Amino acid sequence: KMSAQKLNNENWDGAIFALAGLERLEIPIKNSLSLDWMIPAPAQGAIMVVGRESDKKLISQLHRLNDAPTVLCVKAERDFLRTLQGGCSAPIGALAYIDNDNIRFKGCVTDSDGKVHVAVEEVFETKAQDIGEKAAEILLKQKGAAALLNKIKG
Repeated sequence: KMSAQKLNNENWDGAIFALAGLERLEIPIKNSLSLDWMIPAPAQGAIMVVGRESDKKLISQLHRLNDAPTVLCVKAERDFLRTLQGGCSAPIGALAYIDNDNIRFKGCVTDSDGKVHVAVEEVFETKAQDIGEKAAEILLKQKGAAALLNKIKG
């Protein structure tokens, strides 16, 4: 379990933590930076709640909690990962977010040593179909992307 005391006692030069987690643990935040250049793992931070289809009352309640823009963005991110055939430990990043009537999508794949990095950044209409797949196809057309993914899959 992480604590403010443990953070203060560690002999680290630096560390990366989720701000939400530190706030939830009520750990004071000092000397922090926003890593807005870093593309997170696909669907990072999304919460999914499931229930039995036969439990109509629960399903109805869950639908009220559902956030359609989040569903659209998470689907695009997960489809990007699936299209690239990456697993949960693959160095693949994806971030989709709504901007007016568009979905802005950023995706990348990075070699384990960080020396090779291939990225895609596209804008799609929110009504567009297969956003994640299209972004993955665009990424795969870039020089070195397919070879890098093959190397990662080993």
